[in-house]
Amino acid sequence: MQRTLLALAFATLPGFAVAAGLASSIGAVTVYQDRAVVTRSASSELPAGEHELVLEKLPATLQDNSLQVSAKSTGQATLLDVKVRDAYQVDTANERVKQLEDQVRKIQGQQAALDDEAAVLDNQRELVAMMQRGATEPAKDGPRPTLEDLKAIQALSADTLNRTLAGLRRVAEQREDLDRQLTAAQGELGQLQGQLNRRTKTVTLRVNLARAGKLDLNVSYAVAGARWTPAYDARLRPADRSVDLGYFGVIRQNTGEDWNNVKLTLSTARPSLGGGAPKLNPWIIDVAAPPPPMPAPVAAAAPVMRSDARAKLAPKAQAEMAYIDAVPEPEPAQVSTAEVQSAATSASFQIRTPATLPSDNSVQRVAITTAKLPATLQYQSTPALRETAYLTAQASNNTEFPFLAGTLNTFLDDAFVAASAMKAVMPGEKVELAMGADDGISIKRQLVNRFTESTGFSGNGKRVTYEYKITVKNNKATKEQVTFKDRLPVSRNEKIEVKLLSPADRDIKREDDGVLAWNLELEPGKSRDTTLKFSVDYPGNIDVAGL
Repeated sequence: MQRTLLALAFATLPGFAVAAGLASSIGAVTVYQDRAVVTRSASSELPAGEHELVLEKLPATLQDNSLQVSAKSTGQATLLDVKVRDAYQVDTANERVKQLEDQVRKIQGQQAALDDEAAVLDNQRELVAMMQRGATEPAKDGPRPTLEDLKAIQALSADTLNRTLAGLRRVAEQREDLDRQLTAAQGELGQLQGQLNRRTKTVTLRVNLARAGKLDLNVSYAVAGARWTPAYDARLRPADRSVDLGYFGVIRQNTGEDWNNVKLTLSTARPSLGGGAPKLNPWIIDVAAPPPPMPAPVAAAAPVMRSDARAKLAPKAQAEMAYIDAVPEPEPAQVSTAEVQSAATSASFQIRTPATLPSDNSVQRVAITTAKLPATLQYQSTPALRETAYLTAQASNNTEFPFLAGTLNTFLDDAFVAASAMKAVMPGEKVELAMGADDGISIKRQLVNRFTESTGFSGNGKRVTYEYKITVKNNKATKEQVTFKDRLPVSRNEKIEVKLLSPADRDIKREDDGVLAWNLELEPGKSRDTTLKFSVDYPGNIDVAGL
């Protein structure tokens, strides 16, 4: 009692620092692609003087050098210093772990109750067996049971035994179900406990108040174990030639603390790349030094030559021995590491509604924005590889949001079509969305002719001619744009000459590596035939690979 009064007396002295646990809550989180920045807030009414305020059970992944503290007070507060240290807890602060631990204990309690019930039922079954043996094996001096007595005992034992066996079957079924529940709960608990440990961080702030007043604190820190990736839903509306694009952030976090009802921001910045471009080291070139000659092989069992024996050798032999001693030992080769190259944009997406994300690495998708993009529809095909037309929607990013590279789910109205990927698209740039295969446009490619002939006055040359027929038909009720591509052989030898015979250059677009592109506009129900014909000339005394 005297110690308690003495502590209270010291606590009331002005300027005396008293460590006090301060309750705090997470108000805002900014998630990056490789970490998160958490902002906690706390308030306290404090008397004048110096105080130590302690924030406990912060995650062990807290990066000490990222800690930032801001304070406001009506008592003219001064922040003196901030200290971070490791702490170890008897129990974990993770709510999901606590729930699983409670669930495991509850299931184990139910299993114990079933064991007790099974023991009682086994006792009843044994009692019935004893009763039946007593009826059929009476004592020597006792009266033998009558037929009516045996029938009554048989009916009673049969009824009791049926109920007992039914109870044992029910207990076995319930135990099997509880075993499954326990295995699942223990598996999830083990996974979470493997990600978390009992180590936490404690932050101690020392402040001084000139006068009594309210102190409002904001503490922010970076933690590992959080990330987000972009995802998109593109719904094509053919009736009005537009795409409804949904932009989402897919978030995972196992930082060691739950985020409950927080203000969430997604950032495209990548802090791991640093603040500036990497510095180039000099690129040194010089005359290569000749490799040293290999030392003469020495027998493993040869005796070691003593210094006095070496002195008796001829001068030339002494010089050779000195050279062998001077050859350096081989060293491990240095591994060349790759340099990281930075991409160029950074933006922050503030999610309008508060979010709750438990620290269990579960997936949560939040909406970033939606946009209606007017689109130009075009069909693309490569019939040499697959006789299928694929619909693409070409639009422009008319929003102020940068579209980062991510997964893309495409829908035709509300029917799922395909899953693909979307490239990064900045505001104002063109975006091409793959909308999947469409049987409304049919395309066929047929080899019409392939023949070989001799060329030249003496017939020493050879010519191989290919002819393909490509048919495209629009089976839809609207006029459509169709682009398809094919290829010519590409010669890597001046003696091998490739000539395009059909179509004319004005009807196609030549691309790199012999790729040819056709752009057609087809009316509803109409078809178009085109011919791809080319020849390959080469001397007859050489063999050509690839034909």
